Amino acid sequence: MKAIIVPGVTDLNKGDQALVWESHRLVEDIGLFHEIYLLSSGDTKEEEELLCSQTKQRGFKFIQKILKHPRRGRHIEKEAIKDSPLSLFILFFNAFKDFVSTSFLLFLCKNDKLVKLFFDKNTYTTLSHFKESDVIFVKGGGFIHAYGEKTAPYLMWYFLFYTRLAKRLSKKVVFLPNSFGPFIGLTVKNQVRKVFNQVDKVFARELKSSTKLGRLLGKSIEVSPDLGFYLRLPIKDANQNSLLEKYGLSKEEKIIGITVRPWRFPGAENPGSKYLNYINSVTHLIKHLIEINYKVALCNQSIGPNAHEDDRNAINEVTSSISSKNLVWINEDLPCDELKSLYSNFHAFIGTRFHSVIFSLTSTVPSIAIGYGGNKAEGIMSDFNLKEFVVQIEDVSSTILIEKFNELIKNHEKIKCELKLMVKEINEQRSDTIESIKKIVSNEP
Repeated sequence: MKAIIVPGVTDLNKGDQALVWESHRLVEDIGLFHEIYLLSSGDTKEEEELLCSQTKQRGFKFIQKILKHPRRGRHIEKEAIKDSPLSLFILFFNAFKDFVSTSFLLFLCKNDKLVKLFFDKNTYTTLSHFKESDVIFVKGGGFIHAYGEKTAPYLMWYFLFYTRLAKRLSKKVVFLPNSFGPFIGLTVKNQVRKVFNQVDKVFARELKSSTKLGRLLGKSIEVSPDLGFYLRLPIKDANQNSLLEKYGLSKEEKIIGITVRPWRFPGAENPGSKYLNYINSVTHLIKHLIEINYKVALCNQSIGPNAHEDDRNAINEVTSSISSKNLVWINEDLPCDELKSLYSNFHAFIGTRFHSVIFSLTSTVPSIAIGYGGNKAEGIMSDFNLKEFVVQIEDVSSTILIEKFNELIKNHEKIKCELKLMVKEINEQRSDTIESIKKIVSNEP
C-alpha cells in the first residue's frame, strides 16, 4: 500500500517539522504501507532547500506540491511582518488565479489526457502519485481555523485542497490529530462541513476542538494527543553539552527557556498596539527573572519561512531593551529532536510557540503557554490539567506572567511528577490511535 502525507513540511518551523516526522512514523508503525511520501514545500529551488533540507537529510521521500502559496517564492524575502497594500493585492490576485486553476484541476483530475493538455508535468506527476495511493493522511497540527479575515474563504480552500483532490479520486483520507476552529468568515463553515463530511477518519488533538468540530458536523470526533508529544530525543545527544557551553550555560543552573513569535492579531481592531503589549510584557518578565537570579534562554522555535513566522524578529525586539549576561539567545537552526533535547536542560519554560511547550512538557519541564491561533494552547493544557498555566496572547501582561511563573515555581516538583505520569499515559494512547486507523484502512467494522 502507498500513502501520502499532506500538506508540505516546513523545516524552519520546528513544531511543524516534528508533526510531519511523527505523522510519518505513525503511518509507518501502522505496518501496512510500503511507500510513504511527503509533499514538498517552497515555490523556488532556494525555498525548497530551506524548507525541506533537514527532512531530506533524514531520508524521507518527497513528491512535488501542486498548489503554490499566494506569496509565490517570496517566503524567504525579508518583508515586513504586516503586509503592505501592494503585497495584499498580489496575494489576492494569485489566490484568485490559483482558485480558478485548482477548481479546474478538480474537475478534470480523472482524465489523464486533459490533465496533460492543460497542466504542467509536475502537476501530472503528483496527480499520478495521488491516483496510485491508498490513503492520504493530513499531518497533525492546527491550521483549520479562520478569524473572519478577508482572506478566510481562500485560506480554507488552500488548506483543504489536497483533501478535496483525494476524495475526488475516491481515496481514503485520515486527518491526524489537529485543532479545529474558530470557523469565522464567509463560506468557512460551509467549506469545513462539506469537506469533513467526506473524510474517513478525523482526530482532534484536544477536547475543545473535538467539541467545536463535532457540533459543526453533527457527530462525535475522536480525541488523540498532539503528535508532537511523541517526538523522540536523538539517539546521540553529545551536541547538547557543547551547545550549552557555547552559550555559557550549564545543566546545574536554573535556566528559564522562553519562545516568542511575531503575531498579527487577526481580526483585532488595534493589532499593532496589542503586539507591542505582548513584546513589552515578555520583556518585563525577563527583567524580573534576571533580578531574582535566574538565567534566561531565548530560543528559535521557528525561523521562517516568512517574517511573520520568524521568531528572530520578535526576539530582536525583546532583547533590544535588555543588557545582561544572564540573558542569552540560543540563535541556532536545530532539528526538532535536538531542540527538544536542549529544552530538557531547562528548569522551567514559558512558550508562545506551543510546540516548544509540548517539547518541554514531554521533557518533564514545568511550563507556561501563551496561547494564540485557535484552541490548541488552552485546549491541550486543559486536557492535561494545566489550564491555570495558560494566558491568551490578547490578554497577556507582565503582571499575569509573573503571577503564573511564581505559581509554577511554587508547585515545581509536584508538576514534574504529574508530567512523568502524563508522558506515560500519552505513549499508551499512541497505540490506540494506530489501531483505530488500521480499522479504517483495512475496512474493519
